[in-house]
Amino acid sequence: MTALQDKTVLVAAGAKNLGGLISRQAAEAGADVAIHYNSEATRPAAEETLAAVQAAGRKGVVLSGDLTKPENVERLFAEAEAALGPVDVAVNTVGKVLRKPIVDTTEAEYDAMFDINAKAAYFFIKEAGRRVAD
Repeated sequence: MTALQDKTVLVAAGAKNLGGLISRQAAEAGADVAIHYNSEATRPAAEETLAAVQAAGRKGVVLSGDLTKPENVERLFAEAEAALGPVDVAVNTVGKVLRKPIVDTTEAEYDAMFDINAKAAYFFIKEAGRRVAD
């Protein structure tokens, strides 16, 4: 039996790239997976990852939300728990890369990137600390 067998895993930004890979591998290891995505543009990737989770014989759910707001992070965990049971493992892969020279960036772009890369991670870790089963 693997360490993830019959566990519930919540993956923030779990639809594609690293998060999608983690979502798929968790299912292959026997976990049910809550797959978070942020925007409607990412929803098709989330649905594709959900199909892979289900193809691995596990339950899954796709959940959306802007994780730079703490109330959305709380809602994410609550919805994951309502759909799949208590969260055993929480993984955050949320991140934003600004693809331009730093001298060409604005303060608003920096603030948006900081919110995604730091505040979302902070709120996610804080909520995981309150909710994730021992």
